[in-house]
Amino acid sequence: MATKRKNAQPWWGRRRVQRRLAVLGALALVVGVFAWLVVRGEGGSSGSGEFLREPAPPFTLPTVAEGQVSLADHVGRHNTLLYFSEGIGCAPCFDQIVDLEEDWDRFAALDVELLSIMVDPMEDLKAEISSLGIRGIVAADEDKSVSWEYDAMEASMHPGVKPGHTFVLVNKAGQMIWRWDWIGHGKPMYVEVDDLYKDVATWLQKAGT
Repeated sequence: MATKRKNAQPWWGRRRVQRRLAVLGALALVVGVFAWLVVRGEGGSSGSGEFLREPAPPFTLPTVAEGQVSLADHVGRHNTLLYFSEGIGCAPCFDQIVDLEEDWDRFAALDVELLSIMVDPMEDLKAEISSLGIRGIVAADEDKSVSWEYDAMEASMHPGVKPGHTFVLVNKAGQMIWRWDWIGHGKPMYVEVDDLYKDVATWLQKAGT
């Protein structure tokens, strides 16, 4: 005959404890996920990046429009938003340009011009840009020298092979005043246009530009 344990907890007491542990476990999970999202920076304005006051490296690159573009062409005339991306094979990279161009009036009011830089072969870029109807300046950095100079080659899923998703804001004085790299921010590679606009406006104001 089995001996009943002295002071054993009744079955309804055990169930109450189990329910409490389940609730506490669920709460811990919610808090953990929330903390992870905050640290990773998900779901909100990019509100991030790095404030700089450094001379922007000069460069001259060929463009898909069969001309050339130099940073010197922009310095003293307007602020310039450099956009380094993976290019061919990266749909979010081209969506970024298309959506920016559709909503560029707000950036133009800040006296900003967009200059996209990719490391793909020129002929491939021409075909892609034409098919998407992109009108802005797209430059081919085929030897990757400019992308390396701007530290865009390391901030990538493919370090040393292609840039990731990097924005560098250069003011009229030719200074890099802000940069944002996709790697390290835990966000989708595509940056919402509203978020990008807020950041550009904020950092231009902070730099007194």
